[in-house]
Amino acid sequence: ATQQMQLVRAGLLNPGAAAAVPAAVPVAAVKEPLTHEAAMAMSLRARRVRVGNMPSDPELAAGLKEFLNALLPALKLSVRDGECVIVTTPDATDGALVELRTVREAQNARQNLGGLKYGDNTLTVDWPPDYAPLTDDEVRQLMGSGVLGIDGDGSSQTVTGPKEETMAAAVIAAGAGTQPRDADATKVVVIANLLSAAELADEKEAVECMEDTRDKCEEDFGEVSEALIVTPGSLPEGPEYEEWMGKMMVLFKEKDSAMKAAKALHGLKFDGRPARCTYASEELFRKLHDWMTKQIHPKDNTGAAADPA
Repeated sequence: ATQQMQLVRAGLLNPGAAAAVPAAVPVAAVKEPLTHEAAMAMSLRARRVRVGNMPSDPELAAGLKEFLNALLPALKLSVRDGECVIVTTPDATDGALVELRTVREAQNARQNLGGLKYGDNTLTVDWPPDYAPLTDDEVRQLMGSGVLGIDGDGSSQTVTGPKEETMAAAVIAAGAGTQPRDADATKVVVIANLLSAAELADEKEAVECMEDTRDKCEEDFGEVSEALIVTPGSLPEGPEYEEWMGKMMVLFKEKDSAMKAAKALHGLKFDGRPARCTYASEELFRKLHDWMTKQIHPKDNTGAAADPA
């Protein structure tokens, strides 16, 4: 119970989920410790957030790193002394990609900084399109490297104690990020991290997984209208579609059913990968579904991509 309260205060768990911390993941000693560069590369996708609705003032854009490096410690969202933000990179729209030094500080930023004023604008903070939670094996390898930002993650890469195992399990549980937000809810649930790259490359396996998940969603949460899974080569051209690669979309008849499904499936592990659930518009679902249907064999109605004719 004491460890759980520490995790709640650290921002790795929310109070409502504190009782649901999974059993400790066995963490074996790492025979060959990762270099700092390797640890940073392995964890990069889980250490970045996208800050949106940035002011157009170039000086404010240039000062974002300094602003965040002052703000995070002030809000007690940093894990140790020093700069939390490594680099900020403006994107092509109104935002910036922010790389933080630890996974926990990225989680803290994602959970707490949205809605803050910067200049005359109210910032939004979300995961970037290439975000994916760390897997069990990655957390085991990264323990002791300092990039996770939890207790026991800075002095040694040989992790065997029960406290470190519990903390590692908590990182995995929290890795999928915050729960899907009710304010964002639609009838379309997007499930990321459901399949590995190898499984996505196998069209038959990807379609079978989609059908099983669709049936399970209907059985547990409510009537499903349609579902699709975005496999390699199945997307329309354009950068606006790239973030949906590898994800499954389930269109429910009712929004309440979609909300129940998103909350239940979020964080559920598939071969050690915590699923991440968000929402998408029905318009986007229809556009992808219609386009993908044109690419598949005439008698295949699954919505998954198929081999070219």
